[in-house]
Amino acid sequence: MPIANRKALDWISMAEEDAEDSRLDYRGGRYASSVYHAELCAQKSVKGVIVALGFEPGKTHRPSLVLRGLIIAGLINLREEVMHDLDRLIALSLVLEDQGVAPRYGWETVNRIIKPSEIYDEEKARLLIDNADETLKVAKKVLGELDC
Repeated sequence: MPIANRKALDWISMAEEDAEDSRLDYRGGRYASSVYHAELCAQKSVKGVIVALGFEPGKTHRPSLVLRGLIIAGLINLREEVMHDLDRLIALSLVLEDQGVAPRYGWETVNRIIKPSEIYDEEKARLLIDNADETLKVAKKVLGELDC
């Protein structure tokens, strides 16, 4: 198996581990932590796709922007259906990447820090976990199309 394929599958394996951690945190009522792991799942899913496409994602918490840049630069040109899947992957991942440090550090205001536990409740966490699960699903579909 080519090294790029092995690394791509390693990224997906790590994404699956974060997805499981996210579900465990959710079941334990640790909603902010579940969102953090959901975000990691999405990031690693996209990094796996970038590697499978023959590129390096670099050290970033916004890999969807790297993927978008590769597409805009014309460096990725696949069948229309796969390109649609890549666009969907970017959109799904951005929702989670936009959470940034909030699941870990909250929001700092002039008067106080709004804790992560005040930001994320059961419903918000569930929606974001569903988003991560769909991100992983789309990433796996793309890897299948690329014969990884």
